[in-house]
Parts: sequence; C-alpha cells; structure tokens
Amino acid sequence: MDVIEAIYHRRSVRAFTTDAVPSEVIDDLVSVAVQAPSAMNLQPWAFLIIEGQVTLLQFSEHAKRHLLETTTPESPFFHYRDQLSKRAFDIFYGASLLVVIAATSDAAQSAEDCCLAAQNLMLAALGMGLGSCCIGFSRPWLNLAETKAELGIPAPYTPIIPVAVGYPKSAAPPVSRRRPEIRRIRDKR
Repeated sequence: MDVIEAIYHRRSVRAFTTDAVPSEVIDDLVSVAVQAPSAMNLQPWAFLIIEGQVTLLQFSEHAKRHLLETTTPESPFFHYRDQLSKRAFDIFYGASLLVVIAATSDAAQSAEDCCLAAQNLMLAALGMGLGSCCIGFSRPWLNLAETKAELGIPAPYTPIIPVAVGYPKSAAPPVSRRRPEIRRIRDKR
C-alpha cells in the first residue's frame, strides 16, 4: 500500500479483536512514528505502551469516572455523559494496545510534533493490517498527576495523543469529507 492509498483508506476503528499485537510490531510502529518531522528537530515525544484488554478496561473505567465527575456543560465531552455512564461502553473499543504519545517538552510545537508522530503510527498500523483510533476521552485522566505517577509518566511530560491499536473486527466504512476551504495568495504581477 502506498502512502496516498493509506491516507485515503485509514479510518478510525472502533471494534477490535482480542488478538494481541506482537512486541516486534509495536517496536516497528514506534520506529515509524519517530520518523515524523519535528520543530527544530527536538523530537519531543515519549511513548507509553499499555498492553492488555483487562488493563485497558480498567483504565477505561477510571477515565470515564473522571470525565463524569469533572465535565461541565461547557466541555466538549458533556454531551457524551449518557454514553460514558454505560458500564458496557469501553472507550478503547476492545483494543489490546494503547500507545500514548506524550510531549517531553513544553517548547513551541511539541504537541503538534506528537500529533505528527501519531499520524505516522496510524498510517503504518494500517499498512501492517492493524486498525487505530485516537482516544480523546482518556486524555484528561492520563494528564492527572496521580495517573502519571501510577503509570510512570514523568511529571513534566504531557500525554497528547492516546492511540488505540489492534486488529479490526471488520473494515471501517469510508467517511465523507467536506470540501475544504481554500484561500490562495499569489504573487502580484
């Protein structure tokens, strides 16, 4: 699969099989992720690898509870309260792997650089027969001081983009895209 084909076919997967992703595949995903560009070549990222559906189900419960306790009507998560309240709802969709990309610096562009690394990881996952989905529901919980301490994330690091990875149960359907707004500035002749 070439890069353009991967970009057009990558979709967020929200149903994974129980199969574990092999360690060497995880290592390959991280190796591809760090090929992303970064401002001033700071490479301001660290990767927290969380493996196992049981652990991820526990983390899902912690993250849901935190969101339900702290979300205000102004929050973008507020209208998901009913879904988050359901015991059966797993924010990681049954994935056996979560890769949390954390910014190791608060330098300008660090968060964006982590997102570039995540895009590389997700495209590589597709090329390896895996599915992926960014899990914004987990970020507020992952950024708590006590969660960082429990998971061994250094206090100054900021979890930016958690990505669930696994073998998809089925192909994700295509999603239509709006026509992009484009504004051009050209040389005056």
